Amino acid sequence: MTVESSIEIVPVTFNDPNVLELIAKLDAYQVSLYGIDQCNLDTPDQLQQSNAFALGGYSADVLIGIGAIKLFDIYGEIKRMYIEQAYRGWGIAEKILTGLERYAKQAGAEQVYLETGKLQKAAIRFYQKSGYTEVEKFGHYHPNSVSIFFTKKC
Repeated sequence: MTVESSIEIVPVTFNDPNVLELIAKLDAYQVSLYGIDQCNLDTPDQLQQSNAFALGGYSADVLIGIGAIKLFDIYGEIKRMYIEQAYRGWGIAEKILTGLERYAKQAGAEQVYLETGKLQKAAIRFYQKSGYTEVEKFGHYHPNSVSIFFTKKC
């Protein structure tokens, strides 16, 4: 069995302690890069209240990656993509992102958007490789000195 085939991608909830742990790690990482004032961090409660859908990647029953999507009228927004450092390069992010895009399309979204930071070079390369193109901004966001905005048709 290959490493990639041993990964299971399943829906997760925002009150799962393992999900909360990965979100806390992501928050700490982003705050260390940009400072709290420059981060757009939806809390788990905000994600749950907005009916965001989340997927988790498991290896041997250990949660090693997460991602979520918030749906709006005609688009979805990718949120909270995070893969544990030791498991990056295993194809987990691709599987989670593909699942979130599929969910958005089935819900009637025409586009998927996301916001990431300029210092997250690996994330930027990943989204570009996944077919995302840079846009000036979307939704409620305003252009700033640290954010990069991407979109992809469903």
